[in-house]
Amino acid sequence: MIRRFLFGVSLSLAVATGQEQGKILRPVDGAALPAGSELSIIAKDPGGKLEIDGKPVPAEQPFPEVLHAKTKPAPGAHTLALVSERGRQEIRFFVGEAPAGFKAFRQHPPLAVECTQCHGLSARGRFRFTGGCFDCHKEEGFIKTHSHKSEILVECGQCHNAHGSTEKALLLMPREKACKLCHN
Repeated sequence: MIRRFLFGVSLSLAVATGQEQGKILRPVDGAALPAGSELSIIAKDPGGKLEIDGKPVPAEQPFPEVLHAKTKPAPGAHTLALVSERGRQEIRFFVGEAPAGFKAFRQHPPLAVECTQCHGLSARGRFRFTGGCFDCHKEEGFIKTHSHKSEILVECGQCHNAHGSTEKALLLMPREKACKLCHN
């Protein structure tokens, strides 16, 4: 029952956030990055193109429908766009000392980790998550910081952004708001 409810919440969030269309996975809207740092961009959209401030960003395609680019934007405010025939998605990010409206971005996993450590292709050639969070993270740490048993929250992505976040613990949103998705 709980798992079915959580699946319904995930499905509702997917529809509400437009996941059925293209999506910028990293960085997140409102992210602030240190000056001079390399920005790793991840987006998912068949046939999509990336732009920063209206200029094309060359991207590789490690998997079907997945774009990955690395760049070093100049200090200041920027707009990252994912453009495709299905529309345009934009996020704002800042490079340098974070002004009001931007929060420090915590990237996950580190740049040294390859996409294939967590992702692969299904037998049908579809891009999917193949790893498990406990392949790298210790389950004992999970038990200390969560009020649920690991079996209840089968998908860490219901609460956490595996590619990075501006929230503590890589949460998708502030903890109070995340918990209220399932709890009153």
